Amino acid sequence: MEKNDRTKYTGPERRKYKRLKIFHLSIPIVLKTNTEDLSFPGILLDISANGIGILTFKEIPVNTIVNLQINLHQIKTDCIKAKVVWTKQLDKTYRAGLQFIEISKKDFEQISDYVEQHLMEDF
Repeated sequence: MEKNDRTKYTGPERRKYKRLKIFHLSIPIVLKTNTEDLSFPGILLDISANGIGILTFKEIPVNTIVNLQINLHQIKTDCIKAKVVWTKQLDKTYRAGLQFIEISKKDFEQISDYVEQHLMEDF
């Protein structure tokens, strides 16, 4: 499927871990890059045990490594290292997908349990 194709993917699920969309609230997160000595805010849009979807007001190039912490209800993570795997401009904001590349077992289990619990509540 081409990048500009706006049709929704209808094939089989390819994700290794289920993703939970955060519809009812937007959770602020702080991202720190290794290449720039600065922090900037992002809004958490969805989460899985393998990564997150975010919205930012600053473009983060693909392959950028970021350090982040998630503070979402029962989830309070330590520092997680993630890689930007895709980004898309939406007017004056940017949507990005980040894949966790270094995550503690405790944080992985917290996120995985949270996603599973909330997906079960939706059914």
